[in-house]
Amino acid sequence: MKLPISLLKLRKAFDLSIFRLDLARFRALFSSATSISHEEYPGKSLRNSWTNPSFAPLENGLAIGLAIGLTVVWEFPVTGWSQEVSQASLGEKTKKDSGQVRDRESFAEGLDSIRKKHNLPGLIAGQFDTKDYLQIEAVGTCRSGFKTPLLVEHPMHLGSCTKSMTATLIGIAIEEGLLRWDSTLGEIFSVDSKVTRSDWHAITVEQLMHHTSGAPANPPWNQFADPSIDLRSHRRNVLHWWMEQPREEFKNNRFLYSNLGYMVLGHILEELRKTSWEEEIQTRLFDPLEMKVVGFGAPSKSMRDKSLPWGHRRVLGLLVANEEDNVPALGPAGTVYSSMEDWVRYLRFHLRKTPAAGAGNPISISQQNFDRLHEPSESGDYAGGWIVIDRTWSSGKIYTHNGSNTSWYAVVFLAPAEGRGIFAASNFGLDAAGPCDEALQWMLKHLPFPKP
Repeated sequence: MKLPISLLKLRKAFDLSIFRLDLARFRALFSSATSISHEEYPGKSLRNSWTNPSFAPLENGLAIGLAIGLTVVWEFPVTGWSQEVSQASLGEKTKKDSGQVRDRESFAEGLDSIRKKHNLPGLIAGQFDTKDYLQIEAVGTCRSGFKTPLLVEHPMHLGSCTKSMTATLIGIAIEEGLLRWDSTLGEIFSVDSKVTRSDWHAITVEQLMHHTSGAPANPPWNQFADPSIDLRSHRRNVLHWWMEQPREEFKNNRFLYSNLGYMVLGHILEELRKTSWEEEIQTRLFDPLEMKVVGFGAPSKSMRDKSLPWGHRRVLGLLVANEEDNVPALGPAGTVYSSMEDWVRYLRFHLRKTPAAGAGNPISISQQNFDRLHEPSESGDYAGGWIVIDRTWSSGKIYTHNGSNTSWYAVVFLAPAEGRGIFAASNFGLDAAGPCDEALQWMLKHLPFPKP
């Protein structure tokens, strides 16, 4: 079946569009939460609300909703909408006694109850410590309309949880003397007159990391999506687009969440290393941490395996699977996917109180620069890809972040004082924020955590 020309144009616009962060709602939700106990959602203050600038009338426009549905629903044969498949998983390096089997069964049942209540395709959650304890459960399906179960080893899209990875790469570059926290754009791109002559030339690395540079939330990403142009060139073009924008002085040092800012951090690494951000993160994070099931974009599309999880949106009340992602140029701000086990390999680096080199920690960075990655700006709570908060279930600070490309959702909380990390993810968009919070809440209330 061929799509009408008008729908083909609509689909092309949809495929190239980027979902813009609704900053006012993000800040309102973030600032509204005070102390989260076991009876409260651990992550309710972190739901990033996004809108698509290309489809602003979507919520009220039935015709546009139908058109968007057509762009994705024709990609697969719909055999039904049943979501009754549940897949229990593993508790890594735990004893196989009957009590722990019951714990796993209870965990899976708890997650599946949450998944069914909210009509999610799939839900995965788990907890881990700083060493070798890891317990994960997965329930539901990889793809709506199909019976392939979601497994614990399957990759999930991390969205903006990518940002701490980019910040970590910046910390490594600073450790190696290639950069300073107060290095300016004008210094880094000293031979680029479009940067040095711009009103933005004095913006620092730390301002970009803390979202206090005043940079716009997003550029018109669909202008930087041509696959025939290499990603480094796209990112330089995004930087030039930003340098041409008027600078509003009142935004200096005020929190303004910016995907553009983190993309520029990735491009700074490209300028320093003369290689792509994708190659940089593979060489300096993924390979040393032995992260195998990891990559960029929609997992099933990137890995060329249609049996892997697909992202989902809800169209006219139905779950519609898709292989969409943000444009690749956005990468440093949010295009990484990973299996949960491999994600934990990375998260443990931040969960540990010290970055001391040795077994289990192949990343070389000083305590000073490690601490800097977790220190928020004076005017806010955002550090190096982490929001730093207090919660009643931890005796110390908690590092947290979530991410969504509107078809997937992931969230993580790290409590270094207890050496405990918890996470949840779904192959569904932002409406999975509440269910994932419920999964975190369930773990805090019901899931035993081994004492050190």
